[in-house]
Amino acid sequence: MSLCHAQKNRLTRTGAVDFPSGLFYLGADEDRSSVRGEAVKRAIQAGLVVVFLVLAVLALFVGRPGRDAGNRVDLAPRSSAAAFRQDATLRNVTRKDIVYTIMPGPGRRGPLTRTLAVGAVDRLSTDLPVEISFDNGKRTGTTLVHPGKPYSFRYDEDDIIKIYPGSHGRDDAADLAPFVPTPRPVVERMLEIAAVGPEDVVYDVGCGDGRMVITAAKTFRARGVGIDIDAALIEECRAGAKREGVEKLVRFLLMDATKARLTGATVLALYLLPESLETLEPAFERDLRPGVRIVSHDYMIPGWDGRLVRSEVVTDESGREHKIHLYRMPVTK
Repeated sequence: MSLCHAQKNRLTRTGAVDFPSGLFYLGADEDRSSVRGEAVKRAIQAGLVVVFLVLAVLALFVGRPGRDAGNRVDLAPRSSAAAFRQDATLRNVTRKDIVYTIMPGPGRRGPLTRTLAVGAVDRLSTDLPVEISFDNGKRTGTTLVHPGKPYSFRYDEDDIIKIYPGSHGRDDAADLAPFVPTPRPVVERMLEIAAVGPEDVVYDVGCGDGRMVITAAKTFRARGVGIDIDAALIEECRAGAKREGVEKLVRFLLMDATKARLTGATVLALYLLPESLETLEPAFERDLRPGVRIVSHDYMIPGWDGRLVRSEVVTDESGREHKIHLYRMPVTK
């Protein structure tokens, strides 16, 4: 058999060209090396993806550093899982810086003194209630602050600073007042004093559970708009309006009241603290048309004595007295 014939038969039997000894195995090693290299490359890429996802999850739970990072105070024991802590917030809505002390507790050796600037918010990261002490100029008092709850330093009716529950702990919106329901007799009397009728549009800034707007629609057939920053309360408002059959007459807006436009109001209902009324007063001047009636529960609007139409006292079901103040926007501002 000739060499050519042998080569031909070998090609026919194997279906491939025979390489000289050693060359075949060298090529296979190169291929295997290339496969291993690709596998390592893919493994590294997959590892980087996993690391990125882990970092993203940690950022989601622990919190991203931002403008409030310098005001976060970690009070929980080191063994505590940071991802599941809830911040208690302390907001300063007074006219001066507040110096307060966080008293010792589990995992904390000694007291911690903080200075909270006007308008600033401290975030206390904690698993357990924390005792706060501060001197309000009259006496040194203490307040128990609970995880996940908002609090505010505010003035009381005697201009003394105290810690009150807040409405939220956000940095990007003013805390106008905590939600305190207005008793039903007071709601009805406020609407009566304002002479609400079917032609009116009643706005309630900080509407809470929506009872003012819902009552205006159900009892007086007025239209209404409620504004609140609390999503859970807005859902409650909408459910209440549907339950009372007035959902076509009212709207409830989830938003910061300081950014709301009030141009559609013919009656404005308010139950806000004096400093909150002072904060919103420029918006009242800007948006409310001549003749609009403003009815305020308990608190007078600072600087509006000349616009006051009448004030009266109403007693609720429990015998507590409530003040109602009615104002009217002048024909010329």
